[in-house]
Amino acid sequence: MGFVLWALSEQNLAGLFCRRDVVLDRYKKIRQELMGCIERLVGVSSSRDNAKIVENLREIGEKLSGNRFHLVVLGQFKRGKSTFINSLLGDKVLPTAVVPLTSIVTLLKYGDKENIEILFNDGKRTSVPRGELADYVTERGNPANEKKVKYVEVSYPSDYLKDGVFIVDTPGVGSTFENNTEMTYNYLPKVDAALFMLAVDPPISQSEIAFLKDVKEHVAKIFFVQNKIDYMDKNEQQESMLFSKEVIETTLGSDSIQIHPLSAKLALAAKQEKDKNLLRQSRLPEFDRVLGDFLLKEKGKTVLRSALNGTRKLLSDEEFAIELERQAIATPLEILEQKIQLFQEKMEVVKGDREDNAYYFEGEIKRLIDLLDRDLEKLKRIEIPRLMKELEVSGEKYQHKSVSQYIELMEAELHQGVVRTFDGWIVQEEERLNKEYARISKRFSERTNEIIDAIVNASAELFDLNLERFTAEEVISSDSQLYYMVGDPPKFFDLEGAFEFFSRKILPRGFSQSVALKDLQKKLPEKIDKNSGRVRWDFMDRIKKSFLKFRWELNLKIDATEEGIKKAIDKAMVLKKASAVEVEKATTLIAAQYRQLELIKEELEALDGTILKL
Repeated sequence: MGFVLWALSEQNLAGLFCRRDVVLDRYKKIRQELMGCIERLVGVSSSRDNAKIVENLREIGEKLSGNRFHLVVLGQFKRGKSTFINSLLGDKVLPTAVVPLTSIVTLLKYGDKENIEILFNDGKRTSVPRGELADYVTERGNPANEKKVKYVEVSYPSDYLKDGVFIVDTPGVGSTFENNTEMTYNYLPKVDAALFMLAVDPPISQSEIAFLKDVKEHVAKIFFVQNKIDYMDKNEQQESMLFSKEVIETTLGSDSIQIHPLSAKLALAAKQEKDKNLLRQSRLPEFDRVLGDFLLKEKGKTVLRSALNGTRKLLSDEEFAIELERQAIATPLEILEQKIQLFQEKMEVVKGDREDNAYYFEGEIKRLIDLLDRDLEKLKRIEIPRLMKELEVSGEKYQHKSVSQYIELMEAELHQGVVRTFDGWIVQEEERLNKEYARISKRFSERTNEIIDAIVNASAELFDLNLERFTAEEVISSDSQLYYMVGDPPKFFDLEGAFEFFSRKILPRGFSQSVALKDLQKKLPEKIDKNSGRVRWDFMDRIKKSFLKFRWELNLKIDATEEGIKKAIDKAMVLKKASAVEVEKATTLIAAQYRQLELIKEELEALDGTILKL
């Protein structure tokens, strides 16, 4: 079943004890080499005064250097999530305790020195020392999030957090604090990979199974970590893992689930005491290697490939501009002027195509919003009658209760029903809109590349150039995808006045209950409308922001291509009126720039092969 215990060699353990896994070191090396190519290409383009290409390259470099891996630690309360993260860092950064503790999402990232920032719902920030962190992230220090904390950001000088790795601690699902569960559910769509924490005693529970069903709808990669193996002997560990494995495989419909056993408590102690034997007993290094392999192959490889393709496209543009400049210099002035006139005429046609493309994209985005509106109307048509019926059933179930208990229970039922309805619908709508947005963006990207090709082809035909075009495939970055869930669910109903009135028992119990039920049913459509509007605004805001950012990036590529060609022609025109010495000097410089591009091109081709083998 894959649960045989094994030990790392002393040599391998030493390597894992002090640094990241070797696969992440490989990713870092490739990324550094690619960043070096980008910087050298920036140097060439800057010397040729091609500002748009430089801007594009800077954008690629920022995405590459700023890439984030969101590793989110999920699971039921008291599975040792915070202790596990502390064991990765080798320091007790996050507070831990016997009672259910974490109540706020805490994001850990790399920093040269430790810094803890509290971000509040109103946008304010404040820095606190480690000793005061518990006052903001724990249920005891911040009950029901009365301090209105949005999330906490911890910068820490740990090797685990280098190279864009972000580790996120979430509130435990299934604790006695409902708002904790809601915060964790709201973070799911931001996950690159989930570390689902289990424990050997007790093994996986029914509430964890229900949570896991929700997690799998959002997360493509889930690592199952069985913590606290130090609580049992090997036979008990294996029995517990086998049970959890069978339950998880049944839940996910898979027969290839792997569970990674470890002891976060032992791992943390081992790192603090620099005890290699104890670290080996914790089995954390084994999981570290698996996690590092995923970060490189599944996530890092995609990031590297995207940056490489974008850089090769821009290098191709620069090569083409140099060839064009060479040809223009060799063309007689009168003929050159004629060709420039023809090129400008073709650019007018391209300008019209570009405007048509923008109108097309805007029209598609409007249709996407229309789709959202139709889906919301369908939701209301289906869910309002269903919730009305649920209220009637609940009313019958609680009719033996006192009026005050009845109103409390009915309000809770309605609150949970509406939240459940919107949460489920938002997940499905998120996927539906993302698919439509990806289709629209792909088509817009294709049409943009057609415009770029038209510009290049126009100049190539006029100057008899052989084309070696490289088209970068456009992908929507994680920052542009529609992944932010709606915020904390609102308080749907305020029945304080009714509660106060009925609690005096002025009216008969049955009549009072009937009035309360009708009041809730009357307010239901209004509250559904209000929350539908809130959800609509959230989706629309994200769609428009994604649209504007994506359109800007693609238009930047068109501008870079067009500017490079125009500058090459302009330089040739200037040289036509220059002395023979100046022409020779410029020709020599162009040849040197071309040689630099050839060297960068060779390095990019070598990196292409390296990435392919990862």
